[in-house]
Formats: sequence, C-alpha cells, structure tokens
Amino acid sequence: MEKLLNKAKDIKIIFFDIDDTLRVKDTGFMPASLTHIFEILHQKGILTGIATGRNLCGVVPEIKALHPDFFVTANGAYVIDKSDQVIYKQSLPQKVVLDIVEWLTSSSAEYVVYGADQVVASAWSDTMQSAIDPIYGQLPIDPDYHLTHDIYQMVTMSEHDDQLILPEKLSESVRMVRWHEHSSDIVPLNGSKAVGVSQVLDQLGLSVENVMNFGDGLNDVELFDLGGLSVAMKVSHPKILEMADYITDTVENDGIEKALKALNIL
Repeated sequence: MEKLLNKAKDIKIIFFDIDDTLRVKDTGFMPASLTHIFEILHQKGILTGIATGRNLCGVVPEIKALHPDFFVTANGAYVIDKSDQVIYKQSLPQKVVLDIVEWLTSSSAEYVVYGADQVVASAWSDTMQSAIDPIYGQLPIDPDYHLTHDIYQMVTMSEHDDQLILPEKLSESVRMVRWHEHSSDIVPLNGSKAVGVSQVLDQLGLSVENVMNFGDGLNDVELFDLGGLSVAMKVSHPKILEMADYITDTVENDGIEKALKALNIL
C-alpha cells in the first residue's frame, strides 16, 4: 500500500469512466458524494476528465454538471475540453466504414454509427433497445447517415454478436471490443481511450505518472496499461480487476470516494 500512496502523490489529473464507474448504467444512479468529490479535486488543483466509450451526446447532463475539465469520448476518437475546444479527433476512413456496413449487412447484423455529436442506428429492434436504450434512449434511424458524415466509431448489434468475426481486410484497420452480450464497439486498430488521454497529457505537458484512471470494462484495458494509477470498480471485468493497481467498491457503495480517501487524494 505504501507504494500506491507514493504513486498517488504524483497524480495531477484523474479520468473517470461513466457506466458502472460514475453512474450505474441500468438505473442511472449516481452517488450524491460525486459533486463534493469533484469540487474538492478542483480545489486541490487536480484536473478531472471523462473517458468513455459513449459519444459526446451520450454524456448525460448529470455528468456534465460535475464540471470535468476534459471529455475523452468515443473510446478516444473525439476529445474536447470544458470549453468545447476540440483537442483531438480521428474519424474512421470512409472506405472502412463502407466495408463495415457491407459486412454487417451481409451478416444480418444491425449497426450504430457515431458522428461528432450524434448517434444514429441503422434500424430499431428489441436487441437494439436492450443494449442502447439504457445509454442513449431510442436513437434516430438513418441507415445512410455514414454517407454524409464523418464517423468516429461504429457499434455492432446482433443476437449472434459473439459469432461475428471481422473479415481479414477489416482486421487490418479496426478491432472489436465487446461491451454487451449483443454488441461490440468497432474502433481503429490503434484507437482507444488511452490515445485520447495521451493527447490531453501532451497538451498539458504531463506524464503518465501524473494520471489516475477509474474504470470497469474491456475498453479500459489500454488506459490501465498506459501507466499511472489505475482503479477498478468491484464489478469490473476480470481482466480489468487483474490489471488494476487498486480495487474499490461499487458505484452504489461510493467506490470512487472510498478509493480516493484510501489513497490520500481526498
């Protein structure tokens, strides 16, 4: 523990995942302690950021009300600061998007596309609703949205999602990250939350030793691997629990507050 406490002394910025880290995905519950936590961190001069697989439009008002300094969205593909200044953006090549749509359509799968500030579905079904509705509500439907907009991330949607395998030509440029029994994120081969967070660190002149991360899912793997201090929620994926420097309690049991106090940051 002494080693962790020493590492915690170097923390200058903390990034938080949203779903099942700051907020319970299925119920929307957020602990009342979060507002005070963010206020104290700001008073101490510790910057805060959101690092999420969600599109910017999916960052709910109660998260924005915490006044984070940075938003790393779409698994690192679109990053802004609190003034809405774009720090980094990396859209998928249009040819890749077209190939993904062709592959999913031929595989009898639906899909979701992320624009800069909008999320659009190819269709709406019970399967789509089970995965997407707790995050975004019902989405607008436009199977051709990708033809006229830059796309920063795609999401597969199928009852046989676990059987979908990227064609070889696509696996050279993108990868799938499973987040739901019916759905996977499709992100650039070298894209991740860690890429977006690294852009923020570069702008601030900070090193990885200065960053702390809270997360729970497979899209946090690269961020936990980046360095600094990584904290996993109690309900995290087993791989994240294995990678974590520290494991804290659940959202409902004030896991964020408990970890920050245990590490002498609060």
